[in-house]
Amino acid sequence: MESLSKGALKALLAGAQPQDYPNPTFQVLNIRKIVTSTNQDRYRLMVSDGVHIMPAMLGANLAADDDMQNALICLDQYLNNSIKEKRILIVMKMHIIKSGAEVGVRLGNPVNPGQSSSTDTPANGSANGQENGNSAGPLAPKGSVGAATTGGHVGSVRSLAAAASAPTPYSHQQPAQRGTQGDMRVFPIVSLTPYQNRWTIRVRVTQKTRVKTWSNARGDGRVFSCDFLDDSGEIRATAFNNAVDKFFDLLEVDKMYYVSKGSLKPARKEFTTIKNEYEMYLNPDTTIEQCFDETDMPKQKFNFVKFSALSAIENNAMCDIIGVVTSAEELSSVTAKASGNQISKRDLTLADDSGMSLRCTLWQAEAEEFDPSGNPVIAVKSAKKSDFNGCSVSVSMNSALQINPDCPDAHRLRGWWSTEGQSMQLSSFSGSGGGGGGGMATAYKAFSQIKDENLGYNDKPDYFNVMATVMYVKKDNCLYMACSNADCKKKVVETNNGYACEKCATTYPDFKWRLLLSCNLVDFTSSQWITGFNEQAEMFLGKNAAELGDLKQSEEEYDAVFAAATFKRYDIKLRAKTDTYNDETRVRCVCMNLSPVDTKASCRRLIDEIQRLQAL
Repeated sequence: MESLSKGALKALLAGAQPQDYPNPTFQVLNIRKIVTSTNQDRYRLMVSDGVHIMPAMLGANLAADDDMQNALICLDQYLNNSIKEKRILIVMKMHIIKSGAEVGVRLGNPVNPGQSSSTDTPANGSANGQENGNSAGPLAPKGSVGAATTGGHVGSVRSLAAAASAPTPYSHQQPAQRGTQGDMRVFPIVSLTPYQNRWTIRVRVTQKTRVKTWSNARGDGRVFSCDFLDDSGEIRATAFNNAVDKFFDLLEVDKMYYVSKGSLKPARKEFTTIKNEYEMYLNPDTTIEQCFDETDMPKQKFNFVKFSALSAIENNAMCDIIGVVTSAEELSSVTAKASGNQISKRDLTLADDSGMSLRCTLWQAEAEEFDPSGNPVIAVKSAKKSDFNGCSVSVSMNSALQINPDCPDAHRLRGWWSTEGQSMQLSSFSGSGGGGGGGMATAYKAFSQIKDENLGYNDKPDYFNVMATVMYVKKDNCLYMACSNADCKKKVVETNNGYACEKCATTYPDFKWRLLLSCNLVDFTSSQWITGFNEQAEMFLGKNAAELGDLKQSEEEYDAVFAAATFKRYDIKLRAKTDTYNDETRVRCVCMNLSPVDTKASCRRLIDEIQRLQAL
């Protein structure tokens, strides 16, 4: 028989710990894919040591395929959990010794525990693990577990069942000293489930939100959240009301703590990017003590998404981003719809080494305290992605903001910005800001695809880019007299007393010119009428609205501006949405941004697209 760890499963089923059987070798008999309540794919296995079988579950970071059927695997790191009085192995690290194709058949005659097997031999029996000339090398258990299993008596093994009341710690982790309480076993975050209540974890606090308050018909409340991290993974912890008073000042970012007696519930994935099926609630019974042990516990974990890949992420989903601050707007405020309170905000423009720029909004204290000098690198964990202006992100109360973090991604990005990024022509998602304009982050389309793909008929607008040439600019009624109030763009009516704005309910002594331009564009497939508002219209015409208003007195010069705007080619971002007028529904395309075609960047994009197609 191949080198299976005969007898190991019998002891593990009885409650033996992984450190008693380090790096065992089993055969995979069956693989089943399951989908968790959080829509995460997990894999359940049935493994054999040639004598007995036992269920196993691959950790969230592992995957399996049909090639693993009959394969021999070595468990480098695993847990032996008891769930609803049944034993199951949780595999966190493993490697394949022989593929299923190489082994080909089931080894031995393994059975469920309690059934007899003609090949059932002790783990450290007289055969010394050698069968058919092969050195099986079964793993002899250590200490009391070995004594219980050596004789092969089922009754003596059952005495180990009392050890199954608590989950098993890391195979490599020793009991941690916890103050004056003596030896206390420390369990990994990945082993926690709602079915356990006797556990202690040793974690690092990687981020902590501010305390948020609310008031509604059911009363007032307070809440804050923090993220715990250890070698095995992360978990979000949340505290409400009295627990806020107890733990908010105690927990500090980057310090380590022992935590026990928290409540676990299914995680709300819409509020975090942490890869854990559960989240923890800190209650008055929860115990938290600072840990002063020297350890190599990792720090904040990020799963950064390149700006160029943000288009594939669903709207309102959470993602981790990192970028260089290329510009920052002045601090402003908006009025909250629910409460009517003024909320501080600041919009940043970020860039990353995918050549994209991105709008990022900070709120409240982060917005007020942020210093953009020196083009800092910022990393945001659990930023909220929005399709506003095509694509943008926001730092919410569930997000963690780090400025100039000490991590390889930040150092790489800083080097990129210093050497080439600051001189690049960056592509942007939206029509405002964006590190020099240029191409857009959305998909490039041809005009014929508007009809073929029914663009604009969705519940939300469709954004896309075109490379198109201006064929005709409609000059009739493209200028109008607008309200002189900086915050108003409405048309005014000239009266004897001045210029009346219906929206402002005020008559002003003066007005300002604004543009609303219609253009006919053409590409290699078709033509399309588009609308350009004031800023985009000025870019098409090369004149601002005030200058064009002054030229209206000279018809020849006025017409020359429109003639000069034709037969120019642009890289244009469009917003397509259906519009109904006189019972007729049509797709209306609005220009969000435009720039002259960057031939070098366009060729590079086409080469990338060709290479992606070749890789399919």
